[in-house]
Formats: sequence, structure tokens, C-alpha cells
Amino acid sequence: MKINGLITKPRWYDIKCSCDHSDVTKEWPIKDCLHCKFEECEKSLPKKSFKILEPIIVKGKSTDKLQSRTVKEITIVRGKVYEDIMGWTF
Repeated sequence: MKINGLITKPRWYDIKCSCDHSDVTKEWPIKDCLHCKFEECEKSLPKKSFKILEPIIVKGKSTDKLQSRTVKEITIVRGKVYEDIMGWTF
């Protein structure tokens, strides 16, 4: 899997975790912790190629038929302030 937009050390890496791991009510996602939120987004990136079903387009119109396609490359969409992963496209 090719991942475009990887950064060796995004800004959010320097944000310390503010969770109290001895109490579940003081941990992400109940507690607002930027570090844990951004870490969860990074871990959710696909690491391996995956298959999707997409409609077959003929002369600009969608048909009722689907075709399978393997996604082998994604591009990360990052936040500007923290360089966090907001999503990805293929």
C-alpha cells in the first residue's frame, strides 16, 4: 500500500497525553485529549491494499452493475495546525 502525505514527525507528536489512565472517565474518548485523538486517527489508516465495489459508468451514466477495484494507494488529508490526520482519499 502506497500512502501519500506521510510525515516523519508531525506537530501533534509533541503534544503530551493528558489522560489519567487509572480512571476510564478521564481517558480518551470521554476526556478530550488531543494526543490520543490524533494517535487514534493515525492508527486507523489502512496499511494493506483493500477492495471496493464501484458502479460501472457508461457514457457518463451509472449502470446498475458493480465492479471490484483494489485500492493500492491513498492520500492523507491533514489538518494545518497540528498536522493531524483528518481523513484520506483514494
